[in-house]
Amino acid sequence: MNLSIILMSIMLLLSAQVSGQQKIALVLSGGGAQGMAHIGVFKAFEEHNIPIDLIVGSSAGALVGGLYAAGVTVAEMEEMVRNGTIEHLFIGRTKRADLPVWKRDELYLGNLSLGVSNRQIVGSSGLLDDKLIWKSLFLLTASADYQSDWDFDSLYVPFRTVASDLRKQEPVIFDSGPLANALRPSMSIPLIYSPIQQNGQVLVDGGIYVKLPVEIALEEEPDFIIAVSAEDAPDYGTEVQGLGGMFEELNSRILASGDSVDVKGWDYFFRVPTGGHHVLDFPAGEALMQAGYIAGTEAALELKQIFGQKGFEARHIKSRHDHRHALDGKILALRLESENADFDPEMIRRKLKLADSLSFDRQKLDDLIDEVYATDIYQAVIPSLDRAGKTLTLSLLEKPDIRTRGRLNMSSTRGMTLFTRTDMPMSRFGGLVQLDAAFGNVSGGAQLAVYPVSYHKTGTRVPFSIRPAVEARTSYHNYDLPGAKPLADRIHSHELSIHSATIEGWDRQMLLYGGVRSDNPGQILAASSDFNFLEQYDEFMPFFRINYKEDHIKRDLPIVEGWKIGFQSDWIWQDEIISEQHHLWTTFGAELMLGWSGTAALEYYNGDSSLPIFSMGRLASPMALSEKYYMYNWAEQVLNISLETSHSFIRDDLRGEIKVMHSRFQNPVWNGLDQYETSGLSAMDISINFLTIVGKVSVGWSFSELEDYKGKSWTQIGITL
Repeated sequence: MNLSIILMSIMLLLSAQVSGQQKIALVLSGGGAQGMAHIGVFKAFEEHNIPIDLIVGSSAGALVGGLYAAGVTVAEMEEMVRNGTIEHLFIGRTKRADLPVWKRDELYLGNLSLGVSNRQIVGSSGLLDDKLIWKSLFLLTASADYQSDWDFDSLYVPFRTVASDLRKQEPVIFDSGPLANALRPSMSIPLIYSPIQQNGQVLVDGGIYVKLPVEIALEEEPDFIIAVSAEDAPDYGTEVQGLGGMFEELNSRILASGDSVDVKGWDYFFRVPTGGHHVLDFPAGEALMQAGYIAGTEAALELKQIFGQKGFEARHIKSRHDHRHALDGKILALRLESENADFDPEMIRRKLKLADSLSFDRQKLDDLIDEVYATDIYQAVIPSLDRAGKTLTLSLLEKPDIRTRGRLNMSSTRGMTLFTRTDMPMSRFGGLVQLDAAFGNVSGGAQLAVYPVSYHKTGTRVPFSIRPAVEARTSYHNYDLPGAKPLADRIHSHELSIHSATIEGWDRQMLLYGGVRSDNPGQILAASSDFNFLEQYDEFMPFFRINYKEDHIKRDLPIVEGWKIGFQSDWIWQDEIISEQHHLWTTFGAELMLGWSGTAALEYYNGDSSLPIFSMGRLASPMALSEKYYMYNWAEQVLNISLETSHSFIRDDLRGEIKVMHSRFQNPVWNGLDQYETSGLSAMDISINFLTIVGKVSVGWSFSELEDYKGKSWTQIGITL
């Protein structure tokens, strides 16, 4: 009997070997943005039916491998790269559509901040913001967690990942639990993202101790290990070039020492040549995926021969459906929690009128988290699901008591300007104190706004709300008109108002202002003899303003989609109405032929005023003219029409733009424009823009009918801190 059992066991083992039931492990390296090449490897392996029974990844390899293990398809990951989702996720730049219209100016603010929390000065622990990462990872992996019962062996493909514990100075292996909690620390490149602190550990990028986690795969006793490196081999004879090169050096020298090829224990190894793309080169995603696909195809053809010799057989790929959709429509209790024991997280439930439960839907949950961010109270909202799959918890991390962020612009047309924004949330009341300041040698100023509370009613996406505020503004401009005496050497404007923002949806807002303002030119020299103005221009005068804007543009250049429209009207009193100013604007964006995208815009200004500074026309002059000489302030009526088109060349972050403008105006204050009053003035800008993780560099040329501007070059550098 015992002998029969032994013989049957041997026969079953031999049968399994013959039928190809071997365990094949795929090990993926890190490399930051270079890790997007792994998506191409997966695509090639699927096309050639290369079996994968275990995925082990570190850093970027953990992200791509973990998403694949959760059932995310190659096509989905490719689309995330192409539409910019991966880039926005990694760099921490929220898309326009994910911000309410009243916060979209924050797209141009940085992630680095200096603040005060619990009476201590605190700064950013990473260059990039990770709030999008937490949200996106959860939405992509929550269903797989639930379907696999939080066991990585039960995922669509069994999975292991590794992070580095800085306190114990050792790797930490993840084989169970929420997948997002395993992926997030493994991709925490030091200095780029904040470390993750959990269970007494300080976790950062897995590549510090394990660059290519073959040893972790060996512990699972596979029959065959395929190891893939998407990192460029370090060239110790070259100089460090730029910010990307600095982090490439960090990745190659300070993180796990040596090159991935030095790691042993694999059965088959290949490297994806990433063409010199550095660890932060996310805009090169398509090129990196293509490099992975080419290298993966070559490897797959060789592996098929090897597997044929070993008797390995291709197997049918399992269905991803359950791992991707196990939670769809499931009713979950909604729980809110805060790290601050003195803060009641239920305040936000009352503020947004959130229900006690919800049906799991990725898009609606995405919208819900965006709504919580829109309250200006939290710097991080971390979603999680309980082990029973019955409760969704949003862990709310409040912003510091005071937080300052900045942006620096250097331009040949406007000099140097530093912009800062300081927020002081009033968490317990749902209010906010906000200070915007600009310091520059051409223009600058400050704006202090106090939002004491917001009143919300139930609705979809963002409820109807009324947001009162007290606001004080002050600004200055240096004026210098070409070929004529300046109208004013410097104008100071001051304004104190009480306003209410009526928010009727995510993409629209109406603001009503009432207050007093004063404008104090340092010197008035009328450029037109028939231009009259009151002597009381420097006194405080009552004003009323109405502003409405509706913005449905979901993306910026180069691929613009949507439209926007708005108007603003101002009335100023001095015994009677002495100034009226009206501004109407509209913009339409669409994708054109051959990858070109563009916008058509129309603006109309009409000013009737005895005050020179309220003769608010705007000339759509080229950048070198409009920014240096501020022509946009000095005509009573102006109609601007502009067409702008943009296209990416070679890389997604290298763009060419062309903007053509035409202005029709009446009663120009500067008599140098008299000859154009009937026919109007045309102009064109041509620019080349290079986008980096810290800002934009632009080089351009302006062409105008004005004699001095038939070909003016200009440069601009924007650094987002």
